[in-house]
Amino acid sequence: MTDVGGGPDRGPLVVKFGGSAFADLGGYTRVARYTARRIAEEQRPVVVVVSAMSGTTGRLQQTLDVVADTPPPQVCAMLLTSGETVSVALLTAALDAAGVPALPLSAAGTGLLGEGPADRARLIRADPEVPLSALADHPVVVVPGGQAVDADGGTVMLGRNSSDLSAAAMAAALGAGTCVLFSDVPGVCTADPYLVPAARTLPEISYEGVRRMSRHGAKVVHESAVDWAERGDVRLHCRPFPWTASDGAGTVVGQGTEAAAVVAHKSSDVWRFRSGRERRAAARGLLAEGLRGTEFDSASGTYLVVPGAVRGAAHHLLAARRHDDLCLITSLRADGRAEHVLVSRADADAEARRCHALLYPDPVTVAGPAAPARAKRRSPHSDVLSGPPPVPVPGDGAR
Repeated sequence: MTDVGGGPDRGPLVVKFGGSAFADLGGYTRVARYTARRIAEEQRPVVVVVSAMSGTTGRLQQTLDVVADTPPPQVCAMLLTSGETVSVALLTAALDAAGVPALPLSAAGTGLLGEGPADRARLIRADPEVPLSALADHPVVVVPGGQAVDADGGTVMLGRNSSDLSAAAMAAALGAGTCVLFSDVPGVCTADPYLVPAARTLPEISYEGVRRMSRHGAKVVHESAVDWAERGDVRLHCRPFPWTASDGAGTVVGQGTEAAAVVAHKSSDVWRFRSGRERRAAARGLLAEGLRGTEFDSASGTYLVVPGAVRGAAHHLLAARRHDDLCLITSLRADGRAEHVLVSRADADAEARRCHALLYPDPVTVAGPAAPARAKRRSPHSDVLSGPPPVPVPGDGAR
């Protein structure tokens, strides 16, 4: 398995493994063996950024929701970052068993500095000296994804699904030419392949192209990760793990073109406002707290679609009504236009496939092979921290 070409890379190799790589405990052994091969092939140090086992952070969030409605951001960060810490320990153990001396790092060892709410901090600095000092004595360092420290040295969370951000920022700081992002899909696709089996894997796409997809809700590459990569002249190579020949070469994010795509906002909430003024005020308030929404109008009203289960920012939505029965489908055209349509949640998958067929009517002429339809997997070990599904505790009467 080779990665993107284009001349020798600079600095350490930076690779990130999403939670799907650890859908079973054998995943840690597979990642350790892959890392050992890369060290032997390239003769340079490796920074491995890891996510929590698939499903862990969601289960931890569910458990926290049962215990408290509005816990302090520092408490949220402490709990929700523990899944990545477990992955760091398990992968380091697997590397040691494979004969590779690796150093596990905490958030303080990443050199990443964040500011803002502890459970969704903004990354403001990546100091190369901290991880470089670790790499001087170890061929591999294992890094918890999505974590940084604040000015006081406390651990902060860079938001959900932010392991990409950790990897891209560290690659930029360390002078790496390429950062490899492993996930459970073949690369950057023209739609979620779990929903749209005819989705295409793009061989390449520009920074702006993938940033626009992320900004409109596609779960491709974290938007801030793209920003850090572009500033540091880092190519992002998105590919699946484990890899098979049928998966193709993945997607290189860099100097390519933009592409048409379909986004189904199935994990977001639809809020209807009485006026555009109220909606704009809510959108500005959410953005100030690190939460980006999608604003749009339709014949039925004025809407804002935001990430589901917004924590600590619900006061911005007091003037709106949530529509749990609706789902937004966004068609992004290569010329920059975005077209939105609201459908019932029951019809969302079919509508996403219909919109994709309109963008790519000829399956022969579009770029890349069709992405295989796969079933998402949650690790059976994701309960290691949170236990069985939490059950709300009944009240014991008035006091």
